[in-house]
Amino acid sequence: MDKLIIKFLQNNQLLSFSVIDDDWVYSASCYYAFDEKNLSLLIKSDPESKHIKLANKNPKIAITIAKDSKRLLLLKGVQIKANFTKSNNNEKEIYYLRFPFAKLGAGEIYTLKILWAKYTDNKLLISNKIIFNRK
Repeated sequence: MDKLIIKFLQNNQLLSFSVIDDDWVYSASCYYAFDEKNLSLLIKSDPESKHIKLANKNPKIAITIAKDSKRLLLLKGVQIKANFTKSNNNEKEIYYLRFPFAKLGAGEIYTLKILWAKYTDNKLLISNKIIFNRK
């Protein structure tokens, strides 16, 4: 994965993701920790929430993380295709290192394994996108 994508993922913490509903698409937002070694995003959520139930049913999800600005040149973001799974103990540890206070709340940790990503940074020129494909 390109170092610019890694840096962007490390420097942000809120994502939005979409899952397939029975007849439509459903979206949710979650705080995340980036697992650089495994190129995954780790989230915590209630296993009974609609977005988690749908992701368990169909683990192919779409993610967006964006840095908003009124100045066009400062816009940055990443679009991601990922696979949704339950996290292992090591991944849970990474999440709680980033958000130790999250141990106080209910919920489970889940892994969003990045399969593909497209990074946009308007400082690099609007037409120049950085693509990542997991091999």
